[in-house]
Amino acid sequence: MSPRAPRAGEFLFYNGRLLDATRAARPPRHGAAAHRPPRDAVWVKGERIEAVGPLAELRRRAGRAVEPVDLEGGTLTPGFTDAHIHLVTWIRALDEPWLDEQTPEGIARAAAARRSARGGGGRDSGDAWIAIRGWVPREWELSRRARATLDRVAPDRPLVLYAVDGHSVWANRAALVRAGVDERTASPSGGVIERDPGGRLTGVLIEDAANLVRSRVAHGEDPEESLRRALGKARSLGITSAHDYDRSATWRAAQDLDRAGTLGFRLLLSVPLASLDHAIALGLRSGAGNERLRIGAVKMFADGTLGSATALLEAPYEGGRAAGIEVTAADAMAEACQRAAQAGLTVAIHAIGDRAVRHALDAIEKPLRRGGSYPLPPRVEHVQLARLEDMGRFRALGAIASVQPIHLVTDRDVARRHWGARTERSYAYRRLEAAGARLAFGSDAPFDRAGPLLAIQAALLRRAGDEPEERAFHVEQRLTLTQALRAHLETPHRAAGWKTPLGRLAPGYGADLAQFDHDLLALPADSWHRAKVRAVWVAGSPEHLEK
Repeated sequence: MSPRAPRAGEFLFYNGRLLDATRAARPPRHGAAAHRPPRDAVWVKGERIEAVGPLAELRRRAGRAVEPVDLEGGTLTPGFTDAHIHLVTWIRALDEPWLDEQTPEGIARAAAARRSARGGGGRDSGDAWIAIRGWVPREWELSRRARATLDRVAPDRPLVLYAVDGHSVWANRAALVRAGVDERTASPSGGVIERDPGGRLTGVLIEDAANLVRSRVAHGEDPEESLRRALGKARSLGITSAHDYDRSATWRAAQDLDRAGTLGFRLLLSVPLASLDHAIALGLRSGAGNERLRIGAVKMFADGTLGSATALLEAPYEGGRAAGIEVTAADAMAEACQRAAQAGLTVAIHAIGDRAVRHALDAIEKPLRRGGSYPLPPRVEHVQLARLEDMGRFRALGAIASVQPIHLVTDRDVARRHWGARTERSYAYRRLEAAGARLAFGSDAPFDRAGPLLAIQAALLRRAGDEPEERAFHVEQRLTLTQALRAHLETPHRAAGWKTPLGRLAPGYGADLAQFDHDLLALPADSWHRAKVRAVWVAGSPEHLEK
């Protein structure tokens, strides 16, 4: 049975730090008084912030009906938005085993752990899929051992390994048979079914070819329960809204929770490019919906990823001849943008390599040159490498650079190896900001770690919080705290087009709030990851946290 929906009430938050992009200046580093939280309080009445000001004054105005919330010296922020996440895939991935080491023995241990977790031992070997995450393609000589490695681990049971970036899979014979893939199966447009020199399947499927297997992997949990858990987990990180890019049953599950009044979240849902014709026929429009759930952008792919060496580049990867994969042809992408804009739909284009970013901006520009417009700001997702001359185009086109700062921590060594000197313009957030681009922060979970404090920390330090300074990646691209908070609090809300103003602690703004157990401004930036969320409110209602 679904839990009952909480009701918005009246709350008075006091005795803590208030933090948003307008309050991000750090105090001096000396003296106990420098770190003492200000005395301002926040009065929430119903779904909005009624007032911000001195505690005594707000107590007098609010009266006895208000419920006091002692922040205990911690921090109150607006609820964060994850501007790029795959919610159901993320929560299910947390249940799946992760490769502890990139060896056949590591795969065998992970597969055994999966069988044990399902409680079936070998008794259900012909039915249940074994899905394992954390495979790093570059650490394997796949043409030599390839599918035989997985066939030895699970000879009679479908086994699939997901690459860390989610853009490749490695499947055993049983999984390929279940998916209907054999030596006669042609590689789809925008993907590769890898074969060895003798023409035999290696079991590796790249980009769009990976969907042949990925779409068949069975999950036992009901999509609604998966989404409910994902939202609770997101709230436990201080996230109260998200732009979801899952290829799952998120749509129907979200609608069911919304109708029941138990969503407790704000969701912007994407439309896959493959569903564009269907969306147009149904009359879907970007921005349609209510204040909890609405339609976002048509999602398309210009290229692949850095980790799989399928990101589309202007020049070949270092030490090689390949320059990545064009997942969607540039002309087809531009035509899709034209059709989407005419139908009242905006677009979000996955583009990681510099050539892909150029193609994405060209495609976004096509309907604008013809006098058209988008109902919500168009977006380029990831923007991990861009030409200097393209950075100013984001402002000119009104396009948002939807980026994931945690990627620079995860990918910097691979970027140096594959892109060489080009890394000077990779994850170039400061340059994008200076060129007038609006940044929106997300995580891309489960393909990287979720958590707004991790993202902000990466944007400020250009390294992980527990790493030494010498590990920092192109420190000249560091953002200020004000810039980072704006990218995680304000810009994503504008991208979603919510009618309620969100992302600031100010009168009239929606009461989407997160309470942290530390005074964040009193913590060094490299310690922000230690702060925990105590509670969240969405539209003035306290919401459940999934630990």
